[in-house]
Amino acid sequence: MQRAQRRGRAMGSDLHVIVWACGDAAERLADLAVLRVELLESCWSRFRPDSELNRLNARAGRGAIVVSDDLHRLVASCAQACVWSGGDVDATVLGAMLSLGYDRDFAAVAMSLPVAAAPVPAPGMSDVLIGERTVALPEGVGLDPGGIGKGLAGDVVTEEIYAAGAGAVLVGIGGDVVTRGVPPDARSWRVSMRDDRFDAATEIRMLELTPRRCAVATSSTLRRCWAGRHHVVHPRTGLPSRSDTAQATVLADCGWRAEAAATVGLIRGSASTDWLADRGCTPYLLGGRCG
Repeated sequence: MQRAQRRGRAMGSDLHVIVWACGDAAERLADLAVLRVELLESCWSRFRPDSELNRLNARAGRGAIVVSDDLHRLVASCAQACVWSGGDVDATVLGAMLSLGYDRDFAAVAMSLPVAAAPVPAPGMSDVLIGERTVALPEGVGLDPGGIGKGLAGDVVTEEIYAAGAGAVLVGIGGDVVTRGVPPDARSWRVSMRDDRFDAATEIRMLELTPRRCAVATSSTLRRCWAGRHHVVHPRTGLPSRSDTAQATVLADCGWRAEAAATVGLIRGSASTDWLADRGCTPYLLGGRCG
C-alpha cells in the first residue's frame, strides 16, 4: 500500500487527510477526500451566504422544503445529538450565537469590540420536523451545527473514501479526528492529545484510535474566545457555558458523537465523566486555565 497526505484549511480549522491505498489510488483518493470536505462545507457553513444551510434557515416558518442528502444527514445528526446529550448539544443556538456577536467568520469576530448581549436560550430541536427528504424549521428558529459539522464531515468522508477502496483513511478537522481501517504498518492510529491551557499546546497523551473507537474530538473554552466570551454556548441559558472543565477530549465510535460528548464534558464539567463512560465514550477532562 502507498500513503498519501494532504494538509489545508476547512471549516475554519486545519485540515489533515491521510489515505492508505494500493498504488496511485492513494493520491487520487486523498484529493477526493479534500474535495468532499469542501463540498460539505459549502453545504453546511453558516458563514457562506449561498450555503444550503443558510437557505434553509431563511425559510424558517414557511413549511417543509426538500433538501440534499448531505443537509438532511446534518440536520438528522443534530437532532440525534440533541437527544443523545440530553439537550446539552442543541443546534438551535443560532440566535444565541448571533446575540453574542458570533455572526461572522471567527477571524473577524475576534477583532470586534464587546457588545451588550441579551441571553437567547435555544428554542430546542423538538419542533424541527425531519421528513424522508425534507426539513421544516419553525418560525424564528435557525440552525448552527457548530462542531457537529466537523465531526460528521469526518464520518462522511472516511466512510466514502474507505468504501471507494482505501485500506485506511484519517480525516482531521481542527480538534476532530475520524478514521476508518488501520495503517498497514500499525495496529491503530495514534493521535496526539495536547493541553490548551498552555501556550505551547503541550502534548500530554498519545491516544489510540481503533475500529471500535475510531474518532476523537477536542473542545475547549480557551479557543475561539472574543470579548470575554467563548464559543461553547449552554443552550438553556443562551450564554457561554461555565463549569470546572476548560478542555474536553473524548474518544467515541463516530465523529459526531465524539464532538457531542466533548460539548457535554464542557457544559457539565467533571460531573459528566461517569455519564460519558456509561455511554461508551472515553473522556479526558482538564480543569481551569493554568500558567
